[in-house]
Amino acid sequence: MIKEYIFRLVQHSLSFFLFDTPGLNEVKRFFYNFFIKIDKNSYVAFSAFITSPHSRKHAYMHVGKNVAIEHRCDIDYSGGITIKDNVWISEGALITTHSHKVGDRSLKKTQDIEFSSIVIEDDAWIGARAIILSNVKRIGKGAIIGAGAVVTKDVDDFAIVAGNPAKLIKYRKEV
Repeated sequence: MIKEYIFRLVQHSLSFFLFDTPGLNEVKRFFYNFFIKIDKNSYVAFSAFITSPHSRKHAYMHVGKNVAIEHRCDIDYSGGITIKDNVWISEGALITTHSHKVGDRSLKKTQDIEFSSIVIEDDAWIGARAIILSNVKRIGKGAIIGAGAVVTKDVDDFAIVAGNPAKLIKYRKEV
């Protein structure tokens, strides 16, 4: 719990546009690596919010090489998240790794929380304001999530999905 509070304090302190400049982005990445793992040449925009709202002992986040997490993204890593290399998460995307079990009429805060982990494979692209819900376990290699899509299930390698709920549009062609 204390670790999450410290991480939020560091995040808010470094969430200033000045830290988006190339040299200072490395300073930000250095401090983030005390809490989550971010590999070289990856970029987290100053207004991106990475958090574990329901802190738990096994919450983790690993960001691969050459990843871009753009402005106003909200990433919940309570259940665990792995973002592999060359992934682009566009502006305003939301990724969540927990949900609240709602089975009866008792208060939400008294009901259990379900955690789930997700892997976003190499070269995936999450479109602007897309939402990836907690029951999604995998976004495939080279997959594209359309802007504003609501992803409720796993996405295949090289699939292009869009809509609410997200549906397969087509597969990316080989070059």
